[in-house]
Formats: sequence, structure tokens, C-alpha cells
Amino acid sequence: MKDINKRDFLINEVPKLLKNLKPIKEANFGLMTPQHMIEHLTWVIKSSAKKYEGIRENPANERQLGFQKFIQKGSILKYRPSTKTKADLPPLKYNSLDEAISQIPEAIQRFYDFWDTNLDYLPYSSFMGEMPFEDLELFHYMHFRYHLWQFGLIENYP
Repeated sequence: MKDINKRDFLINEVPKLLKNLKPIKEANFGLMTPQHMIEHLTWVIKSSAKKYEGIRENPANERQLGFQKFIQKGSILKYRPSTKTKADLPPLKYNSLDEAISQIPEAIQRFYDFWDTNLDYLPYSSFMGEMPFEDLELFHYMHFRYHLWQFGLIENYP
């Protein structure tokens, strides 16, 4: 995956691909609507564009180690059916799919702007633990690709 320009894909290709997403598009799998998927991606990438304010667990706990191993294996997401229903989806934040999609470029740029100005900061979250920026970027790249594939916006995943 090192030869793929993840930044270019996220900043330039994702917005182009999202122009093909329609509000009534059914997912190939899973419960999310197109707008739920967009709002989910926006929240996840925005949440990793800030400094962690809590106490860092060191060494990493079992869940964090598992997530780090997942990243080191390529961050390849897999669909896992659950007993949840559409009623379990969170309320939508934006008034329309177009409004939600308009947030994506800003969220991605915010992610890169944060990390471009915090070069010495080691990313950390209570879920993921500490990891180098390259691993965090790989996760976002693969996460976006997974959901684009979920809605048929790209043909192949991973």
C-alpha cells in the first residue's frame, strides 16, 4: 500500500466519487443509508484530527493491540452482520445527503492540516492506542474505500 498516494485519493478522488451517490441508493450490504455512511465517515476522520486529552494507556490494552494488529495487516475491513436494524442508526445531523457530502472535503482537509502542523505529535485514541500517522492515514484510506465499495462507488476493495 505504500505506493498509493492516500492523500491524493482522499482529497481529490473521494469528492469526485461521491458525486455519483444518490440518496435512494441501497447499500450492497449493511444497514446504513448513503447519508448515514457520509456522516459516519465525516465524524470518524474529524475525530482523529485533534490531540487526545485523556490519559494514554501505556502499554496498550488488549483492544488497542488488536486494532494495531488490524492496521499492520493492511486495515482491511470486513462486513459482519449483526442483530441491529435501521431503527438503531443514529439520527442524521445534516438536512440532506448533499449537505452531508459537502462536509467531506472540509473534514479530510482538516485531518491533513492538523497532522501537517503537528508533525511531532503521536496519534492516540482510547480505541486505537498510539500509532504513527502513516497507520492512521492507512486506516482512513481503507475505511473510505470500504464504504465507497459498500455503495458501489468503486468496483474493488481492498
